[in-house]
Amino acid sequence: MTLVSFMLWLLAAAPSERIHISTVPCKSVADCWLDADSNPIARPKSKRGRALPKPDCGKNIQWLRNRLSCEQQVCVVEHIGDKC
Repeated sequence: MTLVSFMLWLLAAAPSERIHISTVPCKSVADCWLDADSNPIARPKSKRGRALPKPDCGKNIQWLRNRLSCEQQVCVVEHIGDKC
């Protein structure tokens, strides 16, 4: 499966606002991060080597609402909704 066909498959499988596929290259989720708008970005140098934030209903609600992954060598964010 090529990257383009994989991206189209992801988009067809879920509403467009549910999955954000970036052009940020990655080898693992350790290369990915979320910006303030919950879009996938390259992990900032200041965050390298640190674990992803623990999701909670307070200051880390952004991480509770989204699942960050590295799929087909690009960072992907899937909106999974609120749990609070």
